[in-house]
Amino acid sequence: MKILLQIAALIFVLNICTAKAETVSFTMSAEVERTATINLDKDFIAQYIKDLQIYPKFFPNIVSVTKLNETESEWLYNVEAPLATPYNLTFLLEDKSSGDTLLFESKDKVKDYLYCSGILQQNAENKTKIAFVFKISMTREKASDIHFLAGILGEKFLSEQMKSKLEGDLETFISKATKDMYVANRTSGK
Repeated sequence: MKILLQIAALIFVLNICTAKAETVSFTMSAEVERTATINLDKDFIAQYIKDLQIYPKFFPNIVSVTKLNETESEWLYNVEAPLATPYNLTFLLEDKSSGDTLLFESKDKVKDYLYCSGILQQNAENKTKIAFVFKISMTREKASDIHFLAGILGEKFLSEQMKSKLEGDLETFISKATKDMYVANRTSGK
């Protein structure tokens, strides 16, 4: 009987926590930064990273990138949440690149937000430093719209999980894209 009362109390507390989480908006977000030095000319790297097709090719969970016009593109991103079926989010990004800065940013900065930038700096001949910043956030009216356990796990925990995954994804992107850049540079005869 004592165990049944404890289970009932636990269920009651979980229901209250879930109900509270359902009454306000819920946001999961992550921001990661990575710097790499690539032994290639800055202009070659800039041209390479402006090619939108490298992102679905080398960045895990970016399913596709479709150029809509000169400044807008649609990015399809596959979200993998623990204990849930993966689902796709679509981001409409605007190209705000200028000079040595590559910058793609969501037009919608409220519900689903994606930001990707790379700042290039020529350190020496054929040696370029690139600083990447990648941000993503998802805001929903109810926590359960993001994940059925989101209200219990909390924004902070889920955001930390998202950041950890994003750090690994950005490392993978930099590693694979850099290798491909060296191959592309050799085959271009530069």
